[in-house]
Amino acid sequence: MGKLWQRITYYRHRSELWALALAKGAPCLAMLPIGFIVCFWWVVAPSLILFPIILLLENLGQLREIILALFSIPALVVLGFALPWFSGWYDIAVGLMLGRFTAASAKEKALAESIHAYRTRAS
Repeated sequence: MGKLWQRITYYRHRSELWALALAKGAPCLAMLPIGFIVCFWWVVAPSLILFPIILLLENLGQLREIILALFSIPALVVLGFALPWFSGWYDIAVGLMLGRFTAASAKEKALAESIHAYRTRAS
């Protein structure tokens, strides 16, 4: 499971770096590529896991409500950890739209280092 999570993180970082490059190329539209990537990793990617769970829970009746209530606790924890990720990306996008490239450059450097470290470990 650890290798799978590392691979997902690698692809997430690559897509974030791609979106950041697009956003730096057209700063007045920075919110579009960054928003697209954030929505993809928050909505589209988890749906591959959530849809089968929802389909399985469809026919459980009363037990379904209890299971959904139990699933809501870890979902709130995940949301709490994801909130800084969301706000960090939107702060970068707003900064780019206002002409401030410092945070974007720092994030770009961190993403490039992370991708390089993954490639080094994988070789």
